[in-house]
Amino acid sequence: MRMTVPTALGDIAVRREGPPGAPALLLLHANPGDGRDYDAVLPALAEEHRTYVVDWPGYGDSAAPDPALVSPEGLVEAAERVLDALEDVDRVTVVGNSVGGYVACRLAEGAYAERIAGLVLVDPAGFTARNALTRWFCRGVMGRPAVARRLVVPLARAYLGRRSTPSAHATFERVRGLPDRPERLAVHCAIWRGFADPGFGLTDPAALAVPVLLLWGRRDPVVPAFLDGRRARRSLPPHTVSALLPTAHEPYNERPDLFLRHTLAFLRDPRAFTPRRS
Repeated sequence: MRMTVPTALGDIAVRREGPPGAPALLLLHANPGDGRDYDAVLPALAEEHRTYVVDWPGYGDSAAPDPALVSPEGLVEAAERVLDALEDVDRVTVVGNSVGGYVACRLAEGAYAERIAGLVLVDPAGFTARNALTRWFCRGVMGRPAVARRLVVPLARAYLGRRSTPSAHATFERVRGLPDRPERLAVHCAIWRGFADPGFGLTDPAALAVPVLLLWGRRDPVVPAFLDGRRARRSLPPHTVSALLPTAHEPYNERPDLFLRHTLAFLRDPRAFTPRRS
């Protein structure tokens, strides 16, 4: 089933899979990308969960009439509108990768915290040091279409890792088309610029009161495990369960078996979950 949710950034497409009465799961993808990036793991997740897969504005089947308005903070508000539209869902566990992980944290620490049952954070944004170098990279490199269009494909080759699955290949092919689609490249760059905005950041991740599973790829070139991953583990609450996986930025694409091993165990019993060794 598909639904369309009006937001300030444009109409968002949401795909629903799984049994109607099952526990709810919300999947939020990275930038660039769309909900199809989760295709390798969606069937297994949807066996036991009513799973909602979002396309961020400007990606997949979602609209972005003014790409320049898209930002990480705008994505938080868009996700809130999606939760508002899920009238038959009291609480939902959020799986978020990269900027999707940042949005997941913001949902759990904001006005919608009571709607959030748990978080699965996959190499999330929001834990990178804020300094002149990172601001320059976000604004002056990845935030500039003339520069980013030459870098987005090489970067995807790195952050998708070995691309050993059909899903990873399909994700890469979608990214390869980004430089030739100015409207989507503009969305990609606007989100990167948003990472350098003064208002970007988590309020108090240590105060998150929901169960949290943190998954990080050991070979992630975008948010390195030895820097951002370590900072995330220190910043998140003590009850956070973390696992370091032998992958790059998108474990669910590169090693869906490992991603599902950890994630399904966590979803079945979040507060009693102890990860296995990878």
